Amino acid sequence: MNNIRKAEGRLPFRSSTNHNGGSMFARFSLAGLLSLCLMFVSTVSGQAGEGGGVLRVGGPWWPKTLDIQKSGYVFKRLGVVDNIVEVDEGIRIVPGLAESWTVSPDKMTWSFSIRDGVLFHDGTPLTAGILKENLDRLARVGTLLKDVPLASVQAPDDRTLVLTTTEPFAPLPAYLTMGETGALAPSSFDESGEVVRPVGTGPFVFESWKVKEEVTLTRNDRYWGDKAHVDTVVFRAVPDAVTRLAMLKAGEIDIAQILPPQAIASLESSGKYDILRMPIGRCRMACFNLNKEPFSDHRVREAVNLAVNRADLVKYVLEGVGESAITLYPPQIYWANTTLPAFQHDPDRAAALLSEAGWIDKDGGRIRKKNGEPLKIKLVTYTERAALPPTAEIMQAQLAAVGFDVEIVATQLDAAEAMRFKGDFDMYLMGRGLLFVPDPDYVLMTDYFSSNTEKQGWGAYHYENPEVDALILAGRSEFDQAARKRIYDRVQAILLKDQPMVYLNYYVNVDAVAKKVRGYRMHPTESSYHLETVSLSR
Repeated sequence: MNNIRKAEGRLPFRSSTNHNGGSMFARFSLAGLLSLCLMFVSTVSGQAGEGGGVLRVGGPWWPKTLDIQKSGYVFKRLGVVDNIVEVDEGIRIVPGLAESWTVSPDKMTWSFSIRDGVLFHDGTPLTAGILKENLDRLARVGTLLKDVPLASVQAPDDRTLVLTTTEPFAPLPAYLTMGETGALAPSSFDESGEVVRPVGTGPFVFESWKVKEEVTLTRNDRYWGDKAHVDTVVFRAVPDAVTRLAMLKAGEIDIAQILPPQAIASLESSGKYDILRMPIGRCRMACFNLNKEPFSDHRVREAVNLAVNRADLVKYVLEGVGESAITLYPPQIYWANTTLPAFQHDPDRAAALLSEAGWIDKDGGRIRKKNGEPLKIKLVTYTERAALPPTAEIMQAQLAAVGFDVEIVATQLDAAEAMRFKGDFDMYLMGRGLLFVPDPDYVLMTDYFSSNTEKQGWGAYHYENPEVDALILAGRSEFDQAARKRIYDRVQAILLKDQPMVYLNYYVNVDAVAKKVRGYRMHPTESSYHLETVSLSR
């Protein structure tokens, strides 16, 4: 395949020290899922294209709001905002708007040295005071910092930002890589303090948007870093993967993101596109509603885990582009507990557990019953991720084989989320990003800590385990990487025992680009589209 560079190396997190001797952070380098016998690619290389032009990108997501402090991931990915610190493709915390940082001996005061000469898109100079105002507002209106033990944010001078916590908090820099902490100019806000236009410092300037349709950006010619090549980016929000593929083939977009594996063969055979594959920190999983029957019963949850044939999901839905899951984290990530046993597909044992739980097939019918009520469940998922609906269909058949009656509701993400928040589901099938904050604290606190499991987060619904809570709190205050690893290994072992989730498989994202596109890169955390490195050949 021409114009392709392989993703090389392994995918482990490794402990490392920041460049100025501060706290240890996680490192995640690209790995090979070598057992798949596939060539994974992550970058379109070759000769650089000419400058200028309009780059058209089609992806499944749209900005939910112009206020990045309430939902910032799309504008972060598009390059409208920069962060105090960033995460590189090795999943290391690296300088961003802060050139360097230190943490005090008691691990409770972090000092960040802010770059001089950085301008917002409206020409306003970046100062530590503006960053302080941003973080203060984020603490009021956003959710990212709600579980961060932040005591104060101070700006003693224009170039120094000081964050103080109430207790040692190892993952603080990792939280500052999230889109919601992106720097916004004062002109972003109206008199009431609401965001009316995201004015950032990134390589692209926000020009306009059509809600749930498209975002238009232009190059920031005063960018403090390497300037973008293209003049304009038009990002099209296209939830349906088949439509994105058709738009690419019709020449309506230059980059089609997150395509189903079934599209690869036809795209490659045409010779018109380059295909990029990237193993990412994301897991397909289903959470149980533990707040009601049947999944308030551990035996029924275990029956589902035994009835699901994960190998079939990888084979038939993903066409081998993926790997069956055991725990939350892929084995290539340092934080994964690789000592845990995999679930074996055992429908006979699943059937026995259901009978033990009182769900009996008395009349030889297809559906089990308990006290006259059928074992009927609602499985909710969303269509923006192409693999989820067919995964739901195969799970439906696998669970039917042991006596479940599964109703599938596949809808757009907003509607699916609304059903989840109301508790209107029995199982919720999703793709959970694990590295938006490149530290395990965020996902574990959001998804498994008991005070967060009722409605917030993407994890276990109404799950409570005091030992898990205590371990999560211990992990966030521990700065020794090996000690943190032991803590998170224990958390994963308990989750495997309690089974509030069905972990299915790990993601490999597939993007396709027209041959004229040069320099497009995928990021293993999904935090950036790297559009500033893209150029277009004539």
